[in-house]
Order: sequence, then C-alpha cells, then structure tokens
Amino acid sequence: MGGENGDECLTTPEYDRLRRAAETYREDLVVALAGRVGLGPSDLTRIRPVDLRERESDGGTVDLLSVPEGDGDGREAYVPPDVAHDLRKYANVNDLDERDPFVDVTPRRVQMLVSDVSERTDDLRDVTCRELRKHFAWRLLVEEDVDPRVVQAVGGWQSLESLAPYLDALTTADIVDAFANRSPETGRGKDDRPRRDTDSRSDDLLECVGELGTALADASTDEDVGRAVCERLSDAYRAVWVCGERGVTRASDAPERTGGDVPGDVLDAAGALDEDGLSDVTVVEDASVDGPLSECSFAVAPLRSNETVHGVLCVARDSFSSADRTLLADVGRRVGETITAIARKRLLLADTGVALSLRSTDGGVFLVAASSDLGCRFELEGVVPVADQSLLYFVTASGAAVGDVLDRVTGADAVDDARLVRDYDDDALFEFVVSGESLATVLVERGGTVRELAVEEGVADVTGVFSRHVDVRGVVEAVEATFPETGLRSKREVEEPVGNAASVQRTVQDDLTERQRSVLRAAYLSGYFEWPRGSTAEELAASMAISSPTLHNHLRKAQQKVLDAVFDGVDHRTPNARH
Repeated sequence: MGGENGDECLTTPEYDRLRRAAETYREDLVVALAGRVGLGPSDLTRIRPVDLRERESDGGTVDLLSVPEGDGDGREAYVPPDVAHDLRKYANVNDLDERDPFVDVTPRRVQMLVSDVSERTDDLRDVTCRELRKHFAWRLLVEEDVDPRVVQAVGGWQSLESLAPYLDALTTADIVDAFANRSPETGRGKDDRPRRDTDSRSDDLLECVGELGTALADASTDEDVGRAVCERLSDAYRAVWVCGERGVTRASDAPERTGGDVPGDVLDAAGALDEDGLSDVTVVEDASVDGPLSECSFAVAPLRSNETVHGVLCVARDSFSSADRTLLADVGRRVGETITAIARKRLLLADTGVALSLRSTDGGVFLVAASSDLGCRFELEGVVPVADQSLLYFVTASGAAVGDVLDRVTGADAVDDARLVRDYDDDALFEFVVSGESLATVLVERGGTVRELAVEEGVADVTGVFSRHVDVRGVVEAVEATFPETGLRSKREVEEPVGNAASVQRTVQDDLTERQRSVLRAAYLSGYFEWPRGSTAEELAASMAISSPTLHNHLRKAQQKVLDAVFDGVDHRTPNARH
C-alpha cells in the first residue's frame, strides 16, 4: 500500500482494484460507502434512502448524505455522483422504503463483508473498514487537496489532529519545495494561485523538526523525550516548553529572564488547563508577558496518544503559519505515542511495578449498568484489540441467564456485538465487541495492563499495573474525566515476571506483529486451545473481522515465535532440532 510513514494508506489504484473484487451489489456498495464517502461500520447500518438528497450550488447539484450518530445528532457527508447513482439504483432494485436501511446487517457483518472482498486480492488481504476510511481521508487531503476542515466535517473526525495519521510525514524536501517557488512580494507560487502559508521558513530550521523523530526513537525515559523536543525545536522557535497535564514544566529551552516556566496566563488562555484539555494546536496572540518574549505569540499543542493527553508542548515565536500548526500537531502526536511506548516498555522489563486499584459505580461503564440491572457478577478474563479500534472483551458472567446477558449487553451504546463462548451451568463465558469508551481502554492508553476487573450489582473493582514511574494522579484524573463516579482505592508495589517468563513476554511484545499478538490472545481467551474447544476458528475469525485462512496463518506464526522463546536456545531451523 502507498505511503511512507509506516501507517500506509491504500492508493487509489489499489482501492479501485479492491472494489473490482466485489462479487455482489451489496459488497460493492459497502466498499464504495467506506472508501469514497468515509462511513464506518456503524454508519453503514444506519443510513436510509431518505437520508440521501440533492443540494443546489452555483456549480450545479451536489449529493449529500445525512449520517445519523448514536446520540441523535448527525453529520453531512458528501457523496460522489457515481456512488449516489449506485445508491438510488440499489434502493430501486431492492424495493427499499424511504426509511429502510441500505445495509440491513450488523456492524460486525459489515466488517466481514469488507474482509471477504479483500481476501480475493493477493496483495490487499486484511484490508478493513478502517483502512477504507483512511483511504477516504488520504485521497481527499493528498490527491484532491481538500481543506482539512471539510474532511474533518464530512468524515466525522473529532479534531483536525485526528487526520494527521492519514498524511505522509513531511520531509525537509517537501517543505522546501512548498516554499521554493514563492514570490517574495506576493507569497505566491509561479502559477499565481494564492497560498495560505506565507511564512517561508529556512531549510536549516525546519530540518531540526525532521530530526526529532530520530531523537525520539532513542529516548528511553520521559526526561529524554523532553530534552529531545527542546533541543530539536530550540533553533526553530524562540522558546520551547514541555509540560505535564497540569501545566508543570518538565523541560524547557527559554531565555533566562523567563524563569524557565511558560510565561503568564498562556496555558490558561489556550485552554490547556481546562477539564477537557486541548484537542488541537491553539495560538495565543495577546498574552500578558513581560521580558524578552513580550512581543511573541505562543502556540500550545497537546501531547496526545489516541484519546489520552500526556501534557502539552508550548513554543514562542513572532507569528505562526499554518505550516507551524501542522508541524506542532505532528510533534505532539509523536511525543504522546513515544511516552506511551516508554511506559509500556518499562512495565515489561521492570522487576517491580505499581498496581492501582480503583472502584467505579459509574453507569457509563456498560458492565456496571448491566450488572446493576441484572443483579449479576461479571469478571473480565482479558481484552484484545481488533480492527477499527474495537476491543474484544472476554467476560465470565454469574447469576444471570445467558439470554438476559446478551439482550442487556448488546443494547449498550459501547457494544457492537456479543456472543456466548461457553456455558458452564453456574456461569458462562461471553465475548463482547466493544467500540465505545471503557475502563480498560483508559488504563491501557495510560501505559498500564488490566490485571483484574470484577463487577457485581453495579460496583466495579479494577486493577491496572503500571511502571513504578507512573503519574498516579494523572491516571486517576484520566479515569475520572471519562467515568466521574470512580475513585482510587489503593496503590501498591507488585513484582513482575522474571527469567524465562519475561523472555516470552518480550517475544510477544517485540517479535509478534500486532495482528499475530491479537489473534493469539483472542484464541487463548476464547477457549480455542481447550478441549473441547470453546470457540471454532470460524467463530473467532468472524469476531475479528478476518477470514479463517488468515486467522490460521497468523496463529501458526505466532505460536512458532512463542515456542521458540519457551524452548530457549533451540533452533527449529537446524536438521537436528526437535519440533
């Protein structure tokens, strides 16, 4: 697939080839709506003929699709003429009523339809709905040069920063080319088209930003991260600060007379200290600042990893262009991801960790609400990440009928699908496909692993293990921000596995691909290795939105790597090695 940033997007020729692999009208429609209109699996199951309508414009007629959202609101999505034509034709051929869904299946089945299509192409296997939405964003942003604000609106992304992963990383050559042909008088290129970026930065200064990625790759502590950011950006900006979530300065490179901290009310003015924090780069033009930075503007960017904000980056300069905003958003994302990766690596390699036990009675936690309604107990056996940022929860339920559990849990907004894995008479093991917010998600994004999660009659007790360097207050505040009726019960040190067990853990973490790791964990938790089996390969593949052959392929490779680590020193490739 195309792209150079490690998070590759489908190219347009690849997407067109994938669409040609569709064998039914419905498959073609699903691939078109995901890749050309930017709809996710849940969106696809909600749209109806009544939602598609024409709008007049100066340039002619435009087709728009009202996409209902879970909270009752919605967004307007643009539909290319050929896709709009296919939608109307599909409705007529299938005699759909105005309020009948175009795609009358579950979101999980939508994912399976896309997986079925991708399996028919030799080099595009494992393409998911998420990859199709990435292609949608990449195609508009890169190939068609659509305003990112428009892409954000029609695609339903929460912030402009959410679009950063769909763009190739800028190189120094890209930045130089963007400004090389500008006229000093007009700030326009040779084709005389107006440009929004008029602040031409020198090649040497922008190269400092490009070098940051290499420096972050070598960082092993939060202090290393802060130092790398300040060193690499100090030539491009008059001052640089890396701050924690509450605005406390962790690292800085600023004039001596500033005192080392972000001046005055800059962070307050940017909204960085508000309860919701920052979602995008914010520029403060009129801060009350004295001293050497009195004439400067300040830009503040969140240090974000997925939905978790680890702090903020603040820089000072005479003025900021849109190129500055783009670069700072990218820096914030890279730093946030690096901080998360360091925390997870610390936990993996450390002999001791910190266990944080929390209790929640928040009805926003779907297991809390379900246990309260049913008067039963839930115990989490494990969590596995799957396609489209969903999670597979493997949960044991006691004290409630299987049918009641399935009916109650599948009705929760956070849950896309649920199935019974095995009934043990007194209790039962379930698999829940979760796409909404959950306690486990918050803890994992803060660098922890969920050791225990038990819920009984509306009360949840959860324990997450973190490295001993964890910001306990930051973790608790992150949980409380999402689920207010939650509090910290205890904090204690725990010993982590050592020796051969640690070697196996390192293999699982470092040598297995993300998909191999997810398949292996899901197979274990779903009882695939038990006898008799708790789940078949077909059931497991359907839950993970992949084909059965693909699942077997990932599973065999993962098992081989883990067994290599278990039987340390045995080379299975040599003739005398035992298998």
